[in-house]
Amino acid sequence: MIDYHLHTPFCGHATGKMEEYVERAIELGLDEIGFSGHFPYPPGFDPLAPDCVIPEQLYDTYLQETARLREAYADRIKIRIGSEFDYLGPDNSYHPLNEARRFGLDYCLASVHIVDGVIVDYSPEHLLAGLDRFTGGIDSVYERYYETLLEMVSNGCCTIVGHLDLVKKFNSLSGLTTKRDHGRLVNEILDRIAENGLVLEINTSGWDRPCREQYPGFGILERAVARGIHLTLGSDAHAPEEVGRHFAQVREFLERLGVTQLVCFDRLEATPYDIK
Repeated sequence: MIDYHLHTPFCGHATGKMEEYVERAIELGLDEIGFSGHFPYPPGFDPLAPDCVIPEQLYDTYLQETARLREAYADRIKIRIGSEFDYLGPDNSYHPLNEARRFGLDYCLASVHIVDGVIVDYSPEHLLAGLDRFTGGIDSVYERYYETLLEMVSNGCCTIVGHLDLVKKFNSLSGLTTKRDHGRLVNEILDRIAENGLVLEINTSGWDRPCREQYPGFGILERAVARGIHLTLGSDAHAPEEVGRHFAQVREFLERLGVTQLVCFDRLEATPYDIK
């Protein structure tokens, strides 16, 4: 099993030493891990909250430290170097895949966290305070989130699509429960992912959030598998003890879906591997 979504203290909101993440992965018997440090925001972007991404001046240090660990632990576990890129729209974002090539990353994980100036996963309070920007309240937030994600995957600007339905994170809380079916947009997103040969992440951090399930939900995973979309795994760990969390549950629904292979990456090239 592989965990391709590990964060580091360089971003300011993860804890623990990077060595501790690696040691935890070895303890769990994982075959391969990937660090996905939050890529710096583009020049001129005004952060909506502190400590969300790796500061630009620390990004080279992040790469150097990950490369050091890759060599130090080479005989015990395979370590890949990646990043999680925020997609901020065509006029406000780096092209993630071009940046991944420039820095020689193994994979490029792209996500939507910010929609029309509101961070959808920061806190319930932040999201509730931003609802007045959307004429349809939380349902409009969902709509705009999926429209932005559709734009991202249509551009083919990554290798891995991160936590596809992240917008549901606080869905069980008062005032943040959507009442609309957004299946049409989700199906369009899955169609573009399939057409562009992108890989879909199963992100297990949702089990520890108010939504209480992985990203994306089982129904979306069923539709993804039916389209032949390849999958990979990520715990979205922000602390060493979160590495590989809930992977046993992932195994169960992969069996239900008839999935026998996942995907690993090397220098942006995807390779299927059999699940042990």
